[in-house]
Amino acid sequence: MGSHKVDNAIRSMFQMIVSIDDDTYKCTMIDHNIELSNIAPEVLSEKKSFDYDTFLRGFDRNIHPEDREEFAKFTDREVYVERLKKHVYVSMECRIRHADRKYYWSEITYCNTTEEDSAAGNAALFLIRDIHSRKMRQIRRETEERKVLKSLQDKYDALFEENMIDFQTGCYNRKGMKYYSDIVIDEAKKTGKYLFVCVADLNGLKHLNDTYGHAAGDEAIAVVSSELLKASPKGTRIVRTGGDEFLMFAAVDKDSRESDEMGDKIDRGLADYNSSHDNPYEVGVSYGWIFQPVSDDLLNFDEYIEIADYKMYEMRLKRDKYRRE
Repeated sequence: MGSHKVDNAIRSMFQMIVSIDDDTYKCTMIDHNIELSNIAPEVLSEKKSFDYDTFLRGFDRNIHPEDREEFAKFTDREVYVERLKKHVYVSMECRIRHADRKYYWSEITYCNTTEEDSAAGNAALFLIRDIHSRKMRQIRRETEERKVLKSLQDKYDALFEENMIDFQTGCYNRKGMKYYSDIVIDEAKKTGKYLFVCVADLNGLKHLNDTYGHAAGDEAIAVVSSELLKASPKGTRIVRTGGDEFLMFAAVDKDSRESDEMGDKIDRGLADYNSSHDNPYEVGVSYGWIFQPVSDDLLNFDEYIEIADYKMYEMRLKRDKYRRE
């Protein structure tokens, strides 16, 4: 192919072609399309040499603000010269403001050249190619793919959460306890919050089931779990660890009074429930809790639970007349 045809082929591919002298960093405009006439118009009107930094200043004003930092690194003269020692060309994609004041996606390329294939005989070319249509198709495709992935992730998260839920009460099960206890303890360690752990036991569940039927027992469990959650500190996870046993835990600000106020709230909530129903029985609960910083002396979460459980047992001795010895 003759040199004239090669030259025309190169020109037809790019919106702008600038040759750069590696020694002096003087630039020569070889060609540009009218869409880019707003970029350094003072040097586009004439095929004369102009300063590289002056040229870039005109460019920087028309680079999309989100792309300017990358553009500045990419066009740093020391950086691109070093990169071209290892590669035939280097390129980046960015949005450039055209003469109509709108931004369009373009590909900016630096490439090596020699006297044999460049009429100017310089060591590098600065090229701009319009990729807007292709880039917009790519963005639309990626947007749709992200929507699909987001939908799949939401479904996975829902199933993951569902697998940790006790369906009777809506509380977490033991899988949920294991998953969220690690998260809560880690939060307490990182933020300096105190760890709140509470153990609660429904009073007389076996008596309710045996005397009034399992429907009464189920209702009592639902009432107690609801009151525990309403009364506990903000952000508390509540776990049903057994038929009538519950565990609550959270990372709470050390100055919070919520744990101290919790007992009164639980008792008032259950008192209101009992007074508003004509049941021949009362729903009650025993509970015990600790509220303290995460300590190196306590080796694992089970030790916090044991302390809270012991305090719950002390209350149960006073409150649960149907307790099993």
